[in-house]
Amino acid sequence: MSLISVSKAAKLFNVSRPTLQKALRDGTITGEKVTSGGSESWQIDTAELARLYALRDPSPANMARQDEGSGQSLAKENSGDIEGLSGEVIRALESRLQTAQAELDALRAGKANAEQELAASQAVAEERRRILDDMMKLLPKPKDHPVRRGLWSRLFSSR
Repeated sequence: MSLISVSKAAKLFNVSRPTLQKALRDGTITGEKVTSGGSESWQIDTAELARLYALRDPSPANMARQDEGSGQSLAKENSGDIEGLSGEVIRALESRLQTAQAELDALRAGKANAEQELAASQAVAEERRRILDDMMKLLPKPKDHPVRRGLWSRLFSSR
């Protein structure tokens, strides 16, 4: 279980700090509150983060920008964190990938069944439409009846 700060989590998983703090408050992710030097800070398990957020691309081009305050490269600063996390994060991501692959296979099977049911339903509907058309041909055509007029209209009309 590897714990990291909210700031490092935001950098590694490309999520804003307020988003992570809100997720901690509402219980979407869990963390430990640590007190050091009189201030409290959250420490978040990397497995929790990997479950919800994608790991930021650790390529040198993405991580090599300069930190304005210290002038040090973020790639050097975070390289130990990424190496320490990679095995655990990779396992979590592989697990998510396997779960997604199983869901995709189930959806594909469901789609195939739905397509078969749709074809059968369309065939039944076409057969019923044909039968209804045949029955309509057998019915007598409606006769044109004159409009019946009421007593008052017959008495007082000029016809």
